[in-house]
Amino acid sequence: MHTSLEVGVRVTISPSESSTTTPGAGAGTLLRRAWLVWSVAAACYFVALFHRASLAVAADAALARFGAGPAALSVLSALQLGIYLALQIPAGVLADRIGPRRVITVATLALAAGSAVFAISASLVGGLAGRALIGLGDAFLFTNVLRLAAHWFPADRFGRVAALTGLVGGVGQLAATAPLATSLRVLGWLGTFLGAAALTAMLAVLAWAAVRDRPENSGHGGAGERPSTSPEAEPVRAALRGVVGTSGTWHSFWVHFVMMGQFVAVTVLWGPPWLMRAQGYGAAAAGNWVLLCVAGFLVGAWLCGQFVAGRALRRERFVLALSVLLVAVWATVIGWSGVIPAALLAVLLVLIGFGGGAAMLAFDGARAANAVHRSGLAVGTANMGGFTAAVLIQLAVGGVLRLTEGLPADPSYRLAYVPVLLLVVLGMFGQARQSRRVWRDSRG
Repeated sequence: MHTSLEVGVRVTISPSESSTTTPGAGAGTLLRRAWLVWSVAAACYFVALFHRASLAVAADAALARFGAGPAALSVLSALQLGIYLALQIPAGVLADRIGPRRVITVATLALAAGSAVFAISASLVGGLAGRALIGLGDAFLFTNVLRLAAHWFPADRFGRVAALTGLVGGVGQLAATAPLATSLRVLGWLGTFLGAAALTAMLAVLAWAAVRDRPENSGHGGAGERPSTSPEAEPVRAALRGVVGTSGTWHSFWVHFVMMGQFVAVTVLWGPPWLMRAQGYGAAAAGNWVLLCVAGFLVGAWLCGQFVAGRALRRERFVLALSVLLVAVWATVIGWSGVIPAALLAVLLVLIGFGGGAAMLAFDGARAANAVHRSGLAVGTANMGGFTAAVLIQLAVGGVLRLTEGLPADPSYRLAYVPVLLLVVLGMFGQARQSRRVWRDSRG
């Protein structure tokens, strides 16, 4: 029996896979329940991505409101992403130990509080506090949504559900581009961010009411799957050693490092300022260019979920080839003097976004390489990759821009993007090294 989503993702549950349902419950009932639970949790992830990406479009307004320069703005973004990064292992542990429902609810409330603080603050300190709360809430959502997927869906469909979750997040980022710019223009700073806080708080209440950690009587594994051991029976240190001692985990870490780090560099903070100051676009046009990048993310997540996820050899070759292509993309951005032609700029931004969407493959690999009861911890560890790169990029780009303040905008930003290229190259070599280890381990 199967059901199809409009985006083209299909999940099939066989009779054996539905054997964990409560007596008398059919596979269709379980499937509908699974999609309902996932949909509410994914909506929380949607608003997390909106809040995460909102600073990029609101960058100029934030500079004026807080009386800060580009370097201080990079600290705002790096603090938010740094908190996100630091909490990935705790997020994975809590997902596996206390269950996603509680974590998702509290994390969504933290997002609402952060947006409210950011809305009413008129100083950089208040802005930092608001972004810190947003980073705190954001940190716990993606891992816990995927932990729900591990509980509710068969293991062979996990990669597609992860890709679909990425699609939802990409739509959240779309909401933080032109729609957010319009809201800032119409409702102003206070109305926009307080309104976002109120809607986020309502979603937290819905999450508590609708989300359940796992199907009833299903144990601790995904639908139709028994875990190798109970998560409560395994010490955290042992689980962490098992995850970090797996080559597949580190391969996934480097995949996410390359794909997500460079995408975040453009969409979370530095894309709009670069487009306005170095490429000569107005605020609205810059927002549309970032929207195109996010559209590339959506396409990448969808195509990878359909044609790459769940196929280990194809996934490994695909991500390495895409990493080489991203090296070429960033070399072009840095090497092109002056305004980049619109057609070429469109291709570059779509490829950057496509790479961000392909980062969802890291979670497919991490889940496949680890036992199901460690899936939250495995996803959290892989997720650290992209946000390690993102924090390094935010700080490095802001630092270089500060050092090159006397230069025209074009060469200043081209120099500032050199760290992005270097980190993509580093991640590409990290993938290649771990890929050899994965195949060596698989041959025993």
